[in-house]
Amino acid sequence: MTPSPEEYCVLVVEDDPHTQELLQFNLSETGYQVFSANNALEALEILQDEHVDVIISDVMMPGMNGFEFRDKITHDASLRDIAFLFLTAKSMAEDQIRGIESGADEYITKPFDIDVLLARISAVVARREHLAKVASVDPLTQLLNRQAVQRAIGRELNRIQRYPAVASFIFLDIDNFKQLNDHYGHATGDLVLQNLAEIMRRDSRNVDIVGRFGGEEFVLFFPQTAIAEAQFVMERMLDHFRQVRIEDIEEALTFSAGIVEAPRDGTHFEQLCARADAAMYYAKNHGKAQIVKWRPEIEMREHNSPTA
Repeated sequence: MTPSPEEYCVLVVEDDPHTQELLQFNLSETGYQVFSANNALEALEILQDEHVDVIISDVMMPGMNGFEFRDKITHDASLRDIAFLFLTAKSMAEDQIRGIESGADEYITKPFDIDVLLARISAVVARREHLAKVASVDPLTQLLNRQAVQRAIGRELNRIQRYPAVASFIFLDIDNFKQLNDHYGHATGDLVLQNLAEIMRRDSRNVDIVGRFGGEEFVLFFPQTAIAEAQFVMERMLDHFRQVRIEDIEEALTFSAGIVEAPRDGTHFEQLCARADAAMYYAKNHGKAQIVKWRPEIEMREHNSPTA
């Protein structure tokens, strides 16, 4: 599927006013949000404050040239995954080779056709989106994997710190999953995981973040959702999970979950995860099949390991 330009932001780094104006006008007309910088140093300042999906950079610029700018980008973990295109009059083979070897997505020489350039940008974005999706999805459940869910929640928590809001974070673990695997086999265990994943997808909103944290553990994040409302949603998911019927499994399927609220219970992923995990283990140790809100007296995971 071709990406919609309205969803993406492009940074144009170009010291020639005519070329910069041409790019900004056509990219904006296509639907992209556009930032412009006259040189690499201005671009780096913009990148400190703004989320950018694509960088289009000249090579010959005053101060830091385009190759040096690209090198700066690749050595910054927060910027290196941004799609990068060189757009330059430097057409010598050695320059093109240097641009390609830098990891840039495209090396386009001037003069250029604007329609071809727009098509190349769209192709780069689509390719990046596909690769990002493949790298971020857990193959069994088709939910976000651990790394992707942590990144997504981290972005939401950063937003909460800038623009005060409330959100709920849930850590969930399927009850008795080891025994299910041992007794019925891993193929049946996989069906249990897939059924729970489908329930979480169905009972959550598009803005919610749902991911598999590892094994039978899952993490959910509900933006703009107070803890009482989030607990209601989780109780509904638990009820729907109890109703799942898988051949040969006689007992009802359940999970235990811990729930915390941001920013009240924390503003960083690690802290919220640890507290929700502690509340989940409290639920495990006190009957299972329940959702427990974290409270200060539940300081850490209880070391008397419960039956999983």
